[in-house]
Amino acid sequence: MEKISPKDYFKKLAFSIKDAEIRLVAAIMSDYIGEENAVRLDALCRRVSMDERKVRLILGKLVTEYGVPVCAHSGKAGRWLARSFDEARETQAEYYSRAREDKRRGDAFNTCNYPPKPAEELREIQPTLIDVPEPDPIPFWRW
Repeated sequence: MEKISPKDYFKKLAFSIKDAEIRLVAAIMSDYIGEENAVRLDALCRRVSMDERKVRLILGKLVTEYGVPVCAHSGKAGRWLARSFDEARETQAEYYSRAREDKRRGDAFNTCNYPPKPAEELREIQPTLIDVPEPDPIPFWRW
């Protein structure tokens, strides 16, 4: 069996993508294999002539829809393609950790301290059965 280099593997994978913009980003990313070869996001944006938001979305799609292992570490600049699952584990662990923290933070909104509602919102108004005005209350001295 012929051994294929990681770069050739990822290039071939990139050229199988039908969407031109996603294919371009995937093809360019095949030049950045391994964490030591990470490309900064701003440099990648310049290479593909796209804004950062679009490139971020495409990088996310490459992982979730096309199975391309785009890695990154929070607190460190740069993106790269993992050579193996073992190389991608740290990125995977960060995503899982972030998801747990986001869930914990989201759940905390159920127990946050909120200011009281204005009195008019708290009043429960009983709907009338027919459209008849309420009678004036009888003064207490007439009882």
